[in-house]
Amino acid sequence: MTYKCALLCMHGMGNLSIDEFRLAITKLRQNLAERLPEDLLSKVYIPPSGIFYSSLTQGQEDKAWNAMVYLGGLNTGFIRKTTVSKLRRFILSGFSDATAFIGTNTSDAEDLYTAVQSIIIKSISDIYSHCGPNTPIIIISQSLGGQILSSYIWDAQNYLLSKKSGSIVKVNPRSYWANHESTNDEHDSFLCLQSLKTLLTTGCNIPIFVSGFQDIRAIYNKQYGYNFNWFNFFDYDDLLGYPLSPLGQLFGHSNENSHGQSYADAVLDIQINANNGILGAITSSWNPFSHTQYWEDEVVLNAIAKAIT
Repeated sequence: MTYKCALLCMHGMGNLSIDEFRLAITKLRQNLAERLPEDLLSKVYIPPSGIFYSSLTQGQEDKAWNAMVYLGGLNTGFIRKTTVSKLRRFILSGFSDATAFIGTNTSDAEDLYTAVQSIIIKSISDIYSHCGPNTPIIIISQSLGGQILSSYIWDAQNYLLSKKSGSIVKVNPRSYWANHESTNDEHDSFLCLQSLKTLLTTGCNIPIFVSGFQDIRAIYNKQYGYNFNWFNFFDYDDLLGYPLSPLGQLFGHSNENSHGQSYADAVLDIQINANNGILGAITSSWNPFSHTQYWEDEVVLNAIAKAIT
């Protein structure tokens, strides 16, 4: 079968099982079916497991949370269990994920920074095998997933530039690409996501990781073989979701030899009131739990449908 494109889903921070993520992808497809003709949607390859990386840290985070609950006195009261504890549990897993995948954890046999990039590689390789090398890719990435994916593309771009004669670009030694040996330029190009057509980030928290730097740079989206549009959706009430283009104010224009471009040139921010209908509007759209509402929001779903068409 010839596919029009592939839609690859990537989850964000927090405690999540593979079954829960697969269900979220299934719901996403069902919602897209209400907006696209079936003959068109049937030509969109949607990997049922997307990019699922939570299992790399979930076991340890569960152990830490259970210790907090049963030894630390957090298991008190029904109301607290369903409100404060729920939010506290999300924060523990979320920031633990951030530290594990973005920072360095030298106690692990395999650096999680490298491990999560290997999972991304497997997901992209699946699309390559299933759809072929000429298939455009659309990626929707939630929360921390946006930072992880941005780091992956940044490293991939450095890898491609390092292959050029005379290039002084260095590849992050913790990246998958540091030890990658090329056997096929076409395959390399696909794995480096040069087939990316549209990137949609939701509840993205990249500013949390880069705001302390003097020269903040985004991945290229219109240079060096890349040609994709980047749309970033954020909700004012989502404490973990941010606009990205303002980071362009901290772009070091004078540092011409550095990799990357201004965020103001890379991404279009779209502010929304994230909700999944009337129930979501009542319970979550006005508070931090709006962070979980993006993929069922009307504006986001319409944007994905438009990217497919």
